[in-house]
Amino acid sequence: MRYAFMIALLFFSIGLRSDPIQIDIVSDYSPDPNKAPADLATQLLLQLEETLEDKLILTFIPASRKREWRELVRNPKACLYNKVKTPEREAMALFTPYPLMSFPANRLILKDQPNIPDTVSLGTIVRMGLNIGVSEGRSYGLDIDNFILENRRTFWISQGNQSAFRLRTMLSQGKLDGIIEYSSVFINEHPSAQALNGYSFHAIEEAGLTIFGYIACSKSNEGKRAVNFLQSALERPDLQRAIISAHTGLFFEQEEPFILRSLHKAYNIQH
Repeated sequence: MRYAFMIALLFFSIGLRSDPIQIDIVSDYSPDPNKAPADLATQLLLQLEETLEDKLILTFIPASRKREWRELVRNPKACLYNKVKTPEREAMALFTPYPLMSFPANRLILKDQPNIPDTVSLGTIVRMGLNIGVSEGRSYGLDIDNFILENRRTFWISQGNQSAFRLRTMLSQGKLDGIIEYSSVFINEHPSAQALNGYSFHAIEEAGLTIFGYIACSKSNEGKRAVNFLQSALERPDLQRAIISAHTGLFFEQEEPFILRSLHKAYNIQH
């Protein structure tokens, strides 16, 4: 009788461990269930879910970038993805040790400003009095974030859902002199050379060569389990190769070597 009880208890505990984790992905982009997602970050996140084979089930909840972080504190099942690590964010969220994506650092995209050098500091741009737009709640990297915080009144701050898209539209309409954005995002929306006429892309002295996007989850038991599962998937060599391959051809040719090298280093892959 005692052995039968122990066997029943063993099967019960196995059943508990096999229950999937239900996670709410809070994002300003909510994929259409009837269409394949267009952005790579969402594609890779869904590939992680598939790799974990029902250990983790994702539900997308639309929210502005600023609300994302409030939701992370309020909702123990909430996770965000493609987020830059900063000390402030690590104090309020659990991050996967491995990144999901790598990007060229943000660029300063200007319209009708032909005399600005290819590499420029934000301090120079501020002294020139140019009207530059940034998104509330978005991290552009620690040094740029600190500069924006210290010079907040000199920037146009866009808030709410789709704030980054709104800034790109305002730049196209001539309502801003420039924005801080990934060059690939802007170029994908302006596929022809004629559409890009008048725009210039500038490296920012305060930024590094590349920047990583991580998965961040609530500091809760559910969040900890989710991060552990997601990290276990990110540690798989086959998935790492798929992620690196997905970055090939995604960015400008001159930036691609830095992107691929940064991912190899992040995943501890020896050349």
